Amino acid sequence: MVWAQTTGAARRYAPKMRKHGIEEAKEHDEPGASMLTGVTGQVLNIDGWFASHADTGTPGPHVRLWARGRHGPVLKTSQIPELVECLELVAERIDREWERSGDEYPFGDEPDDNDPAVIRQREIARLFFLQKLRTHFVEVAEILLRSQDLLDASAAIAPLLGIDEVEVAGRLNGINLFAMTSYTSEAISRDLAALRAED
Repeated sequence: MVWAQTTGAARRYAPKMRKHGIEEAKEHDEPGASMLTGVTGQVLNIDGWFASHADTGTPGPHVRLWARGRHGPVLKTSQIPELVECLELVAERIDREWERSGDEYPFGDEPDDNDPAVIRQREIARLFFLQKLRTHFVEVAEILLRSQDLLDASAAIAPLLGIDEVEVAGRLNGINLFAMTSYTSEAISRDLAALRAED
């Protein structure tokens, strides 16, 4: 925000608007572009990545599209030619970057969120947690009520549920207690057994 001083009173100027679109993208060499969409104030960002999840996932040149908004990016049909231009420009640049330095890029070792094996293991961990939580719910509630803070509670609950303290904190923070009423112990046991049988 820019301010100017005039006769003892502050006067506020509107911030300078950032440029978007294919012409702006041509002004630099980065593998990225942005353009306005058909939604007022919405910007579609087009980024070149060296893997399907930025630093993890499937290696190779990729293009990611993202925009803020409940329904994602929504473009007018008249904006499609500019979108194609931006996509081609970013694709060309990230391909060139990949050819030049892709082999030297230090990829992370995080698991690929879209790998079926990873999805399965995470679902097993989630169901195992729910199963243990249902079994020891009264004890967990008592621990929460008498604990002084999150660390204290997590340390006491972890051995009860058979998982580490960090996972306890993360899972308890994200649990929907009302959702537990629609997922019976029998259903959890059945689904767990089915997933484990896939090994």
